[in-house]
Parts: sequence; C-alpha cells; structure tokens
Amino acid sequence: METRSRAVLSWTLRLLIAAVFCLSAIAKLVGIDQFEVYVFSFGFFPLTACYLLARLCIAAEFILALFVLGGWYPRTMRLATVGLLVFFSLFLCYSALVGRNESCQCFGQWVDMNPLQSLLKNAVLLLLVLLNYRLLPPRRLLCRWVPLILALGLAVVPFVVSVPDNWMFGAGRLPYNEELLKNELHADGALASHGLGSDRRLLAFVTKGCPYCKISREKLDAISARHGIAADRIVYLLPSDLPDNLFIEITYGSRPLLMLLDGDSVVATYHSRNIDEKEVARFLAD
Repeated sequence: METRSRAVLSWTLRLLIAAVFCLSAIAKLVGIDQFEVYVFSFGFFPLTACYLLARLCIAAEFILALFVLGGWYPRTMRLATVGLLVFFSLFLCYSALVGRNESCQCFGQWVDMNPLQSLLKNAVLLLLVLLNYRLLPPRRLLCRWVPLILALGLAVVPFVVSVPDNWMFGAGRLPYNEELLKNELHADGALASHGLGSDRRLLAFVTKGCPYCKISREKLDAISARHGIAADRIVYLLPSDLPDNLFIEITYGSRPLLMLLDGDSVVATYHSRNIDEKEVARFLAD
C-alpha cells in the first residue's frame, strides 16, 4: 500500500511539474515577440542572438516537461531541472536588483508576474522537483533512444512554429512615395517641422493599436539603450501628426514603416521583422 501511495504521489508531482514547464513554454511561444524583446532589453546579447536564445529557452522547457513526466533519466533530469530553475532565479534576482519590476515573461503575456512573485513560484517548484525525485521509483527504459528522439523533435518546435525573424526576413527596400517624401522633407514641408530633412534620423511611421508598431518601438527603444543613441535621433509619426492623408500617401498605408534618413535621402527601410540592429546603431551613432 505504501509503495502504491508513493507511486500515486510521484505521478501527481510529475504531472504538476511537467504542466508548469509546458504551460510556461507555450505561453512564451504564443507571445514570442514580447519574450524576444524582453531578453534583448537587458542588453547582454545582440537582437539576432536573442531570437535564438528565446527559442532555446522554450525548447528546454518543453523537453524538461516531457522527461519529468516520463520519469526518464532521473539523475540527469534532476540536475537539469534544478539547474534551470536556479539559473532563472539568479536572473530574476538580478532583474529585481536593477529595478526591472515589469512582467518577467515567465508565462508570457498570460500571467503578469514581477520578479519577486516569480522567485516564489520557482522556490515552490524547486521543492516539488526535489521531492519528486526522492519518490520516483526505479524505471528501466525499453529503448533509451526513444526519449532522445522525442526531445529532438520538441527542440525544433519553437523554430518551426515561429521562425526567427533573421532567418525569414532579409533586407529589402519597402515601397513608399519617394517624390512626396522628398518634397515634405524640404524646409517648408510637413516633415521638416518634426526636425527631419537636415540630419541623420530614424523616421518611424506608426499607428496606435498596431501590435507590430508596438514591437518595433520596443525593439528600437532597446537598441537605443544598448548603444547609447540619443532620444531625438528617432522620430515617431502618427497619422494625426500629418495633415490630411499625407501619412497614407507617403507610406501607401504600410505600417510600421521605418526609414533611415540622411537629410532627405533614404538609406534603408525596415518593417517590424527585419530591423538591422548593427546598421541602425552605426548610422545613428556616427
């Protein structure tokens, strides 16, 4: 009877721990854009590396959920789960110490948790993990390659469901009304009144309520902070900032439309998916 009770408790704990890891991974994958920007906002890695790191983190949580639920390779998985939780906890401690009290993206956009709340969650989860591996009965794998093949399949899921932007979207000139833009950048034009047309600027045509415009702004804010770019070097324009239908006439209705302007010359254009951090930083820092 005691052995059966231990088995039931072990199954319950494994199911609970696996569910937490799996839900955390799914939530991050659903809100991958925000998770990428959150990782990038700390300034440790370039934007393209954060695309990769975000998906590797999601893959690790999927794999741990699978192995915890299956009870496979218990010693290795105990070290992996404890190691991952400790790493996340140290990162959360750092976030709290530097005053980053916004949502830590542990459950993506589904649950808004600050670093201290997430630390408490990690502490409870760590206790459950340690208790589970004390209760876990010895198991023998019929084929030790099956879990590894499943893990490999899960590892590619984040990269298939959400292909990294730098893998899919390359550089390319976006369409806009070149003649009208150049005219409005002259001294008596509507854009000149916003400090454009005489120096290097990044001009961003955005609209309220556009999720891609929001992501673009968050990326540009993080790039500015990482490279020390002055706030006045990036100019955001809404349709209400321009007379009549000038916004639509210049952009052909596309938004966000981001431009690197050297005076009245357009050097490069971007949308939310193909912002080139190095090019933007080099251009605006010169």
